[in-house]
Amino acid sequence: MDIDKLDLFFTAANSGSFTQAAEKCNVAQTTMSKYIAQLESELGVKLFYRTTRECTLTEAGHTFYNGAKELRRDYEDLRRQLQQVTENELKIGVYGEFFDLSILGKFRESYPDIELKVSFDSRTNLYDQLRRRKIHAVLIPNILVSEALRDHSLRTVNVLSGEAFIYCSKDAIQKYGSIAEVIRNLPFVTKSQEVRYHDYCRRILQRTFDVSFDKITIVESIAKQHLLTELTQGFSIMLEQEASDCADLYAYSLQDIFNETLQLYYSVKHVPASLRAFINFINEVTFHA
Repeated sequence: MDIDKLDLFFTAANSGSFTQAAEKCNVAQTTMSKYIAQLESELGVKLFYRTTRECTLTEAGHTFYNGAKELRRDYEDLRRQLQQVTENELKIGVYGEFFDLSILGKFRESYPDIELKVSFDSRTNLYDQLRRRKIHAVLIPNILVSEALRDHSLRTVNVLSGEAFIYCSKDAIQKYGSIAEVIRNLPFVTKSQEVRYHDYCRRILQRTFDVSFDKITIVESIAKQHLLTELTQGFSIMLEQEASDCADLYAYSLQDIFNETLQLYYSVKHVPASLRAFINFINEVTFHA
């Protein structure tokens, strides 16, 4: 099937007449009729009901019309991407605010010739962009990985792990006497709206302290998370680097209990030199760490 000739089919379908379609496409009517016949033969289905004056799509024709529209859009997207592709460009999609992403800055310093572009979006959109090759890879915490990212054609690289702590105010620990009672009595303050993440935290706390939380307070930033925790309006689970400015908080280590790792997902079918350089850089940093 010649994608460039699909306009003949679309014009015939929209015009309702092979004669009118041939005129609009500036081809002979016999050429139009021959193309449609060849297309039907190739597909093995009848696309049009024909009379001497008009043509209308069959049910199979309607299905092909919609599918061919999407096929042509994908083809045009691919053509544009190929025109823009450069081995010196690396596009990374990021989901979540749970890790220190300074590794991206360090990579840029080490590879100044590679143009690094970072975007933030939903998991669904990032996976779709990865599938369509609009980005090269996705950075996402392992806790939040969706089924879509468990595609057999994708590979995973562990970028870094962070030690997690339960944080609460010192007033809270004095008032309630233990971390378990803090968890029982105060809301869980988090930046994540992910139910998957909330459930993961519940399971960890239930297994560790035999108690969990009922109320959740969702905030937009680390600063607000810090503030509500400091004011005894909740407790937080944060990575050590996230709470580096909160020396006044009581901290309980969840080392070897709360396992959160930042992971890189990429397709084995799309590994340009820029992405290979980033993967090698991750492996070197992890090895030396």
